[in-house]
Amino acid sequence: MKWLRRWLTRMGQGGAGRATAFLLDVRCGQCGEIITVRVDPQYELRQELEEGQDVRILDKDIMGTRCFALLHVHAVLAPNLALRAHEVTGGDLVGFRRAEAS
Repeated sequence: MKWLRRWLTRMGQGGAGRATAFLLDVRCGQCGEIITVRVDPQYELRQELEEGQDVRILDKDIMGTRCFALLHVHAVLAPNLALRAHEVTGGDLVGFRRAEAS
């Protein structure tokens, strides 16, 4: 039972040391729907070197509920997850913010 108690204690720490998730608001270029998607930095970002600097890269495909247009987001983030550059195929990025802790 000690292992269960230790595991539950670790789970209750809320992933201390992990990066907070963030939300992207993307407007579809065809129907105008604003689609909000959650991005988990631990699983959805890859680390690369760009011009000698450490960056995080996000490549995400998104589809809304109004139409079947497939949007693609390519974003370059600083190590502190600040947005440095982005490109959206099929739409526009209208919002970028940290997700509220739940």
